[in-house]
Amino acid sequence: MMSRVSFPYSQPMRPSSMGPTIESPNPRPIPVRALVRQGPWRLTQHEGLVVLHGHPAVLRLGLCAAVDRGLAGSPVLYVDGANSFDPFAIGRLARDAGSLPHAILSSIRVSRASTCHQMVQLVTEQLGPALRAARGSSVILSGPLEPFYDETVPAAEAVRLAQVLFASLRLLTGQGGRVLCLCPPPSLQRRAHLLEALRRRADRVIEAVEGGEGLLLRERRAGVLSAWCIPHEA
Repeated sequence: MMSRVSFPYSQPMRPSSMGPTIESPNPRPIPVRALVRQGPWRLTQHEGLVVLHGHPAVLRLGLCAAVDRGLAGSPVLYVDGANSFDPFAIGRLARDAGSLPHAILSSIRVSRASTCHQMVQLVTEQLGPALRAARGSSVILSGPLEPFYDETVPAAEAVRLAQVLFASLRLLTGQGGRVLCLCPPPSLQRRAHLLEALRRRADRVIEAVEGGEGLLLRERRAGVLSAWCIPHEA
């Protein structure tokens, strides 16, 4: 079951590589103070399935997305497959945005999945009813593929379960759900094809890579390549 998080002080058209690409002249900087409200990972519209991948820092950027939705008064269903949810970081981001930590944390419901079977069960059986019960909510899947990199799970079983997961995500977004998937680099390279399969099913794909000035985010949509930069101090 989805459970409300406790803390110690009482988120189709698919990306295409076809056609001309227009590159933005320079990456748009995202100041530290604007990470919550101005990141391209924001789930402000019915954008369907968004995949943010490529750098371990994407897990932290997902916390910014959660705070942004909380500030907007939108419930967040946070499914954690990477053990990355940090209530202290949420509290700091909330205070920096001028809100009380409790106000933001109380809008986030966290459920953890340590196996691929648990991840599939949460997405296929519980997210749909939870989204219907909390209208206007967004979904953040932190490390949804991490449990699938477990070598004790046979490769064929991992692929089968991943296909079930992807189909369920498309069903949720087809019904108006907003889902943000945070995918750090695969820890098991011979199963990296699972991430590529998820990318192909997404409505938006944002890649995060290390750049000279900081973390570089890149997204190609309708033949236009956009870029943003988060400075190192962030």
